[in-house]
Amino acid sequence: MALPYQCLVARAGQGTNLKDWSLFGASGSALVAQSSNGITSVWSEQDARRRDDQQDDQQDDDTQGPPVKRLKLEQPKEPKANFTNLVLSNSGQYLIGVTGEDKCIRVFQIDAQNKLQQLSERCMSRRPCSVTLTSDDSTILCADKFGDVYALPLLAPPADDESGSRVTPQPEPKEKDYTPAATALTVHSGRNRRTLEEQLKQKAKGVPKSKEAMKFHHELLLGHVSMLTDIVYAKSGSRGYIITSDRDEHIRISRSQPQAHVIEGFCFGHEAFVSRLCLTQSGLLVSGGGDDYLCVWDWQNYRLVGRLPIRNVALDHLVTRSEVTTAHVDAANFKGDEILVACEGLPALFSFRIGTAGTGATAIALDGNALDVALVQSGLGSCMAVVSIDNVHKPGSTTEGRADKNLSRLQCFSSQRAGHWQQDASMPELLGGFESRSAGEVDGRKSGAQAEEGMRPGSADDKAVRATQTLYYHVENLRKRPGAED
Repeated sequence: MALPYQCLVARAGQGTNLKDWSLFGASGSALVAQSSNGITSVWSEQDARRRDDQQDDQQDDDTQGPPVKRLKLEQPKEPKANFTNLVLSNSGQYLIGVTGEDKCIRVFQIDAQNKLQQLSERCMSRRPCSVTLTSDDSTILCADKFGDVYALPLLAPPADDESGSRVTPQPEPKEKDYTPAATALTVHSGRNRRTLEEQLKQKAKGVPKSKEAMKFHHELLLGHVSMLTDIVYAKSGSRGYIITSDRDEHIRISRSQPQAHVIEGFCFGHEAFVSRLCLTQSGLLVSGGGDDYLCVWDWQNYRLVGRLPIRNVALDHLVTRSEVTTAHVDAANFKGDEILVACEGLPALFSFRIGTAGTGATAIALDGNALDVALVQSGLGSCMAVVSIDNVHKPGSTTEGRADKNLSRLQCFSSQRAGHWQQDASMPELLGGFESRSAGEVDGRKSGAQAEEGMRPGSADDKAVRATQTLYYHVENLRKRPGAED
């Protein structure tokens, strides 16, 4: 069974040739690319390593004279690193992918045939939660889960291989194991007893793991005291700004390099975590998260312009829970200030027209839970929305399995003049490469009745699907529960 696409990103045609678009998707640890003319390519780390090994073997054969018989050794299986984020450069020549398990930022070059060539992979010390690019495509801005934002050059300089981060490594001080001074015999009050319990928990965790050194060119720009959730880059006049959001309901506007330490202001208005940020064509900022509404901001003046009631529109699609969590916000900049919103675990998209009377909210029913959305400009004033569908879990649920496993993993909608979205029946044929040539199989050796048998509870396939559940549904984990540790 093929896994769904957790990330989608689209590249519009250049110049007047708007119909020459390309779509890129991540299914597990594999990348799939397809253009409007039908050219499809697939990249996976295993295939890339195999090609590198073959090239090394060929070089050895050319330099060592007569060939010798080699002993084939079985290579140990390495855990696959799944993509958690895809970002396309403004020029459309580079694709940046983030893999969660190894905390790597990978830069790919896109050739004329849509084939991907990995130029670099740089492993961060902490897992990145979001990345973006500056407007000139020179710098990658990386926000991690510990609240830090780093700047990395898009194209890694050759000096990185030789001098690393150009910082002389210092010997790490040896940290002593922490031992509380008090004991259960010396503590009598309830408050002190709870403090001692916390100290004993800290001792049981052991010495905290030291931060891994990043041996490549990087610069720490700014930091939050809470977990970062999203980052966008904006420009006003000649000055650039870094807009960040965190788990503690904050939206912060900071100056870009070289004055990233300067905080211009904050946008306060959320009561729960903020998970997504989006800039519209008119320059407004839209933010969403754990609240029942989306916030629209005049971010340059730190002023709340309005609120979009997402919960009121999503009520008909709430099946297994009562809370709404915004997982994705994308602006259809080809149609003015219209945004498409996907909520975690809901089989629908929600369209809002900002600035119109009554917010102009409509719901677009889907065949399964929406995982990601990519917008493609298909002509002047019109666009197309490609939605990644969860073909593993039951619609409206993030835990129950789906009975129909033959569901298409993509749905396509085209914009209409009246402001509505209509399903495009011709697009699945154009995107056939996404259905037939993608990687991400749970178990490629099984098919038909064997695959149906393998998806029973407790089977290997069932465990594999449950293991990747956090790859698709993780935003709701940001919600703070009463009595839980922050």
